[in-house]
Amino acid sequence: MKKITYILILSLLLPGCAKFLDVNPKGEVFDADMFTSAEGVEDALYGVYSELANTESLYGAYLHWIPEACSQNVLCPGDYKMGNMAAADWLSTGPVSIRKDVWGHAYTAINHLNNIIAHCDDAAVQSLRHYGLYKGEALALRALVHFELVNLFAVPDWADASEKAKAIPYVKNYSFDITPYSSLDGVYEEIVADLTEAERLLSEDETLISAERTNEATGFTSARITHMNLYAVKALLARLYWTRNDMENAARYAQQVIDSHKFGFRSRSAFVQPDNGTLDLKETIFGLYTRPGTSSYQSYNSNKYRLSGTSADASFTLAPDWQSLYEGVSASQTDYRLTAWFSAGDETLVKLVNRIFYSKETTASYSGNSILGCNILRIPEMYYILAEYYLDSDNDRAVSYYDAVITTRGGDALSQDGVRLTYDMLFRERRREFYGEGFTWHEMRRKQMDITTFSGQGLPGNQTSTYTVPIPDEEDETRKNNAK
Repeated sequence: MKKITYILILSLLLPGCAKFLDVNPKGEVFDADMFTSAEGVEDALYGVYSELANTESLYGAYLHWIPEACSQNVLCPGDYKMGNMAAADWLSTGPVSIRKDVWGHAYTAINHLNNIIAHCDDAAVQSLRHYGLYKGEALALRALVHFELVNLFAVPDWADASEKAKAIPYVKNYSFDITPYSSLDGVYEEIVADLTEAERLLSEDETLISAERTNEATGFTSARITHMNLYAVKALLARLYWTRNDMENAARYAQQVIDSHKFGFRSRSAFVQPDNGTLDLKETIFGLYTRPGTSSYQSYNSNKYRLSGTSADASFTLAPDWQSLYEGVSASQTDYRLTAWFSAGDETLVKLVNRIFYSKETTASYSGNSILGCNILRIPEMYYILAEYYLDSDNDRAVSYYDAVITTRGGDALSQDGVRLTYDMLFRERRREFYGEGFTWHEMRRKQMDITTFSGQGLPGNQTSTYTVPIPDEEDETRKNNAK
């Protein structure tokens, strides 16, 4: 088959994606004919990837922007939705609608995945050449979406046992029946079980994924960084154990990703002429391809980012310290990320959007040297996990992992000056690296950090209400009505 660019092959496959998403608009049984061929199963999976990437309530917007707003990395004083959520005012009208949208769309995606997983037990699917990839990806995606939900709607791991007794439902069956709530520990156990099985099934990725990648694709087994691949599973397990402060297991999986030698760091030229709003062919472990014009990740209006569909005053501005955050990373050099990811003139974050989407840009064109999309897992995170793991036991080794990242960002190696790495330095570095990607709030949640909102309100870090998005009222109402 003649090689074609990824952006083209996705456009060819999207009719199948649309078919999948249109099959079950009101909850009917999916068309069983979809699961009698490799093409049908692949269309179903592509449909879920498209659903996750291009639905505003999921990675199209909220799963990244809720944590960014709540961490105060971006300020939303004129937005009654995100602004109130950033102040942990979960019960006002705006946050109520966001909570409902995220919850509902996430479980809809999970139900679609459960339908695929159920059909993976069919003899017709099991006989397909890439059966392991199909079921492995579906299981891994189910785990990923539940992981996002539990980190928003359940109490943090440090909460009292009584609060952790009810977390979220872990839905494993394609059904419209009510699934009981699981405990926090129970949800994490289910996520690990799904990821462990996915890890076994996705072994083909050891040969499918090479260290040198292009954005060309010849089918389902190409461009694997746009799929929940084997190394994405390992990286998500590392993140999960890190979230739970199980640093030994987190480091074990992070090391496996690094030792695969499949992922490296982008060059300096990639910062000098940044291809923002894309999946980096060296650093991205997993990200979602986004079609032009379908995701608020790729929306840019004048000089401020907006959630698609919001009013003109519902815009984000950067935290007051956005520029000083990148100062001091190196005594002799400028942090490449500052100029690559931010526009100092209008004080905006340009990291997440490709220039072809700028409303004020009339001449830019897509370079074709990457894949348009939003990142979910990138290799720097694995190095930071190992740096934290060795922070107290072997600080020199911790520094080596830290240096591996910052020296590619324009920073001087700490080891040159014999500087000891501290957790505060590591937290600051992670904030620099993942600004705009929805990471910081989850780390603050893990460490019970106090929050000062844009209005000066103090939110105590040791109160679960600061870091727990309430489950939508409609969920419990539905359960009560079904119990009658």
